[in-house]
Amino acid sequence: MAKLPPVRVVRAATSVRTALQSLTRRMVPPEVDLLELVSGFMATHTVYAVARLGVADALADGPRPAAEVAAGLGTDADATYRLLRAAAALRLLREDAGGRFALTPLGATLRADRDDSMRPVVLMIGDPAYQVVWGRLWESVTTGAPSAEAALGVPMWEYLDRDPQFAAAFNDAMTRLSALDWPTVEAAYDFTPFSTIVDIGGGHGQLLARMLGAAPAATGVLLERESVIAGAEAHLREAGVLARCRLEAGSIFETAPDDGDLYVLRRVLHDFDDDRATAILTTLRRHMPDGATLLLMESVVPPGNDPHFAKSLDLDMLVFVGGRERTEAELATLLHRAGFRTTRVVPTISTISLVEAEARR
Repeated sequence: MAKLPPVRVVRAATSVRTALQSLTRRMVPPEVDLLELVSGFMATHTVYAVARLGVADALADGPRPAAEVAAGLGTDADATYRLLRAAAALRLLREDAGGRFALTPLGATLRADRDDSMRPVVLMIGDPAYQVVWGRLWESVTTGAPSAEAALGVPMWEYLDRDPQFAAAFNDAMTRLSALDWPTVEAAYDFTPFSTIVDIGGGHGQLLARMLGAAPAATGVLLERESVIAGAEAHLREAGVLARCRLEAGSIFETAPDDGDLYVLRRVLHDFDDDRATAILTTLRRHMPDGATLLLMESVVPPGNDPHFAKSLDLDMLVFVGGRERTEAELATLLHRAGFRTTRVVPTISTISLVEAEARR
């Protein structure tokens, strides 16, 4: 993997990009600016169509005319050309003077055969079930409650059991996002001082396997629901770390292993409101040894008006599960209430920050 740029460099580049975007917006009438904002869904569905139809894979071997792409995909030739033209405007493709389309580096991230493919994430976000829930954001803002149940007929987690296509898209996207976060986490945090790493609600153990890879002398413990444990065992065996792991079935609201010196919660608290997040942390603190370290991996909402992924993800949590993203101060308050002392917040160059806390003695 290529060496990651320092956080300060990425932040400086982001600030420059934000300033240039702001300047561009000020040069057009506000009505035009608003029209572009509200038309953003068109870009989402264009990218989704490219991903779902497999356009990137069809162009993997080099430039091809739209008619040839359509023949390979079994799609309408004229409509396919129009989709590819729109995708080129979004920088996914490039059309040459001869009418042939080629992948750009951005579009290549939609290839299904790449380890770093973003196709699973696009298939989740563009799925009709995902979109219909976001369409009721106004309702969640009115009530302060998630709108997923009204949109889907049942709560989000139950819906996943009823829609295999969306469940597969969701699970694949979560796995990919975990992998996307990891290089930036590994570059920002040293796991080697710890002897027993406990992953709370860690799914199939992808993150635990990576942490154990970064800390070869450590052992690991995974706490998950009984229904998830079998899949976790298979993944940890494939990763070559099962012999160093212990798997425990249980609810994160009721129990936690009591022998760790590092406890990790990756994007768990954002699924819950403050009361339930506090309940998780309180249960965790009750089982953790005094002085043990807690590491939260969350998207932290920054102050100010600049664009930030956490501000949009916050609304995503609202509409789907009634959860929320939090500021540093809000996370510190939750931690203090549950018996922890925040020791530091470590930014990364991805959308995630590392909030470290100590179990108070």
